Formats: sequence, structure tokens, C-alpha cells
Amino acid sequence: MSDLGQDPKLPPKARIALTAERLREIGETGKKSARERKRQSLLSDRQLTLWVDAVRGAPNEIVRSALFSAKNRKQERGNLKSAVVAVVGEGQIVYTGEELRQDDETVWLQLIHLARQNGLATPFQFTPYGFCKSIGWSVTGQSYDRLDKCMTRLQATSLKISSERLGDEISLSMLPGYQAKRRKDGDGGLWTVRMHDELVFLFSEFQYTRVEWQRRLLLPEGLATWLHAYYASHREPYPVKVETLAVGAGLMSDLKTDPETDDPASIARYKERLRDVKKLVVKALEALKATGFLADFEVTRKGLVIVRRDPETDERYPIC
Repeated sequence: MSDLGQDPKLPPKARIALTAERLREIGETGKKSARERKRQSLLSDRQLTLWVDAVRGAPNEIVRSALFSAKNRKQERGNLKSAVVAVVGEGQIVYTGEELRQDDETVWLQLIHLARQNGLATPFQFTPYGFCKSIGWSVTGQSYDRLDKCMTRLQATSLKISSERLGDEISLSMLPGYQAKRRKDGDGGLWTVRMHDELVFLFSEFQYTRVEWQRRLLLPEGLATWLHAYYASHREPYPVKVETLAVGAGLMSDLKTDPETDDPASIARYKERLRDVKKLVVKALEALKATGFLADFEVTRKGLVIVRRDPETDERYPIC
């Protein structure tokens, strides 16, 4: 063990403990070096996985979080600063910017889809006409304005994501830059977009979700689209509480309670909100079943949500 720099005069137990500690340190250094080599390789390539046109790629950490909440898009949006976003499962997201909704996610997923073809370092172009058609919006000036507002929100953001599979924290703007050469009629002009290089890490090792696009566009925007992406990110969805889904979808982040310290009125309000959210969850799950995404579901009296995926859907679009 002399190659580990041990003092032969140390007692045997001390030498064994020191050896184990130094081996652990060597192992951690090796892991960091391997991650750094992989990081540099991914950055030099800057190429996202080329999934098929029928799906949109979405980072698992994103679709299991309240970053793009299921709140009504017309509801007033707050401005968040270094806010810790609720995540169902492992990982942490810290966000700065205007609150985002499911329409913002639809736009972001389509931007990533377009960026995947030529590498993230290469700006790409599109017309608002073609873009709105691809995300199921009407091709009108009003939709072009809505698209512009979504992209403005995405540009004015700071996003920090960390999880075990990522290894290191990733920090980026969700949309570093875009230029809109607008026209009052026709196709709306030609817009140029540049995405962030480090997005590639969110899709490394195939740890991402493939969202069936046409099915998402058929669903009512909000909790149904959030649940669609959430359940698509699990090979075998496990039972979860209604409360867990509500917090993960951003529907109860503004109303928390502690039975040991809160007054009865606060607890009553919390339970009332939970009952209302349970009804929304059932309605959203019915929509997922109606489109064929779910074979069946159950919400128990105790508020446990159990779903069964359609096996044919899983065969067509297997989870990465």
C-alpha cells in the first residue's frame, strides 16, 4: 500500500481505514474526469439525439417538475427570482424569470425539435405561419403575437438544473436569443433562433422523454398535457398521491400547510383546494384515457392515483 503514501508505522486498522478513504478519493476523481471528458465530447458535437418527427424530446427533470405549470395560461403570472421549483422525484431546479405555463412548454419543445437537426451551435429559421401550424395554433396575427410573448418569456430566464444523472449542475437560458423580422400579413416573416449549447447535457445518455406530439396537441392544455408528459417519462408509472401531482404541476405551490403549527382555518382551506385539484386530476386522466394514452386509471378514496399505460403506445414510442 506504499503507493498510496501510507506510513508503515501506522496501526493496521488505521492503515486499512486510510487506504479505503484514499481509494474512494481516487474513484471520485476518476468519475469526475470521466464526466469532464464526456462533457467536452458532447460540447464539441453539440448534436441532440435525432428522434423521429412524431415525437418531441423533453428532459426528464423538466416534465416531472412545476417549471411549466398546469395553471391556466390566462392566470396572472408572477416574476420569480432564484425560486426552487417543485420536482416529483430526484433532482432540483432553480428558476428566475416570469412564470411559465404549458403553452410555453409547447413552444420550447418545438424549438428544441427544430434545433436538433443541425446542432445546437447553428441558428435556425422558421416562419410563424409554419411554427403555429406545427403546434396546433391558428395561423393568425393573434397567434403570432402569442408566440412572440412565449419566446420573450423563455428568453428572459435563468435555469439551473441538478440531478444525480447529470452529475454537475447545468445553468442556462432557455432561449439565448431570437430575431423576429415581422410582416403584418402572410406568413409573419422569417424568425431566427439560437438555442443554448448546454441543452445537449439534458438529453445525454438517452435520459429524456419522447412525448407523442399529435396526442399532446389533442389534449386540453393544462393539467392534461402536464400529466401526459409526466407519465410518458415513466416506463411503469407507480402510484402517487393526488397531492404529489398537484404540487408537481404547480397547482398548490402557493398553499402549504403544517398540521402541527397551522390554524384550523388554514388546514381547512388546504383540504378544500386538494378536493378541487382531485376533481381536476380525474378530468385530466379521463382525457388521457379518451385519447388512448391510458388504458385505465383509478383515484382511490385516500387520494392515490394509479394508472395503466396503453401497451401499444409504449411499443410505438418506447421511453428512453
